[in-house]
Amino acid sequence: MKVAIRAVAALGLVALAGCSSAPPDTGFVAKAPDEPIPPPEPITLTPRQKLEASITRKAIAYDIPESLIHRAVRRESNYNPAAKNGPYWGLMQISYPTARSVGYNGPAKGLLDAETNLNYGVAYLANAYRVAEGDISRAIRLYSTGFYYEAKRKGLLGVMRGADSTPEKVAAAETSAAPSAK
Repeated sequence: MKVAIRAVAALGLVALAGCSSAPPDTGFVAKAPDEPIPPPEPITLTPRQKLEASITRKAIAYDIPESLIHRAVRRESNYNPAAKNGPYWGLMQISYPTARSVGYNGPAKGLLDAETNLNYGVAYLANAYRVAEGDISRAIRLYSTGFYYEAKRKGLLGVMRGADSTPEKVAAAETSAAPSAK
């Protein structure tokens, strides 16, 4: 029994001795760097990432599914902002008269700017989505063929919105969907 008590006491002393000893001298002393550390490189987004971030913001602003916008852009131009096919311009292949109907006032060639094209194309697509009562496939068909007569028949012409009718939602979308690198 005395041996067991002595063994426990010896182990306790060894443990305490480890706590009180000085750290070994490694020769390392922490110091501040001689030169300031440069800030991290800014995140550079690819054109496609910028486009996807813009699509996200537009989906939030117009309260439509992001997948609907992607489907329209893929179908119309395969994400080519310079696409031109007859009277149709840019990413969403929107015609100049259609863009004007939702508030565009610039020249037709201005619709080749991706952001401008999305702004007016998504406004028109959002109206097609409302007329289609949330049916994505029907909204795509109405986007391509026009929805005026169906909107008129349903009594929806008074609730169709232009591209500039949602500034508060666009501002909110800008802050909530900040682009990030993928």
